[in-house]
Amino acid sequence: MGNEELARKVELLETKIKELENRIEGEEAVTQIMNIMANYEEWHCAAKITDTWKLFAQETPGVSAEIDDWGVWIGIESIRRFYELGHKPPEPYGGMMHHHLDTYVIQVAKDRKTAKAIFWSPGHESWVAGDKKFATWCWGRYGCDFVKEKGGWKIWHLKWYGVIRQEINKSWQEPTNIPYGENIDHVRMVAPPQSLKTTYHNPYTVKCVLEVMPPYPEPYETWDNKGTARGPVD
Repeated sequence: MGNEELARKVELLETKIKELENRIEGEEAVTQIMNIMANYEEWHCAAKITDTWKLFAQETPGVSAEIDDWGVWIGIESIRRFYELGHKPPEPYGGMMHHHLDTYVIQVAKDRKTAKAIFWSPGHESWVAGDKKFATWCWGRYGCDFVKEKGGWKIWHLKWYGVIRQEINKSWQEPTNIPYGENIDHVRMVAPPQSLKTTYHNPYTVKCVLEVMPPYPEPYETWDNKGTARGPVD
């Protein structure tokens, strides 16, 4: 084997190694992102939901959270107040928020710095507030963008697209007595959003036309300001 042929084989081998390293980095990113969202759902239990803000980007500008038609919280300090104060259970007992993740698509940018994802999430919730008790179905979808910081992958933009919210003893085709923002006045009082303008809200009714939202994330090279959370981006 001559020197030129050896050099070509070494170059080819180095290229394949870089390709494998890039592929592994992408697969590891998907696993870490799934774990972040699993933590987000696990922390939805009443005793832990106030810590949810810790899963969001701590250093990257433009971090945001938007739930249904409540408004948009922008910046990590605003998001911290949103979860610590706005999601504090009305009573220390009787609360249950069980949400699951399925039917997901995760696209990690080829530069491995950001990612876009969607997740379907069926769930059920129960709360106690004084003499009031309610139990509901709560189904929807997450549209999330992620960013890689020094400590690993974090949620950059999160949008909850509510689809079904109904009392468990009623059909979701019946009118609901549980508005999507049943505690929105409290949330906005203790942790006011930076924007009251909802980017998208189209829950199921017998007269609605459901759309494919959030948008399906396509493969991309680097961040292009076209996220799945539909919130404010830099």
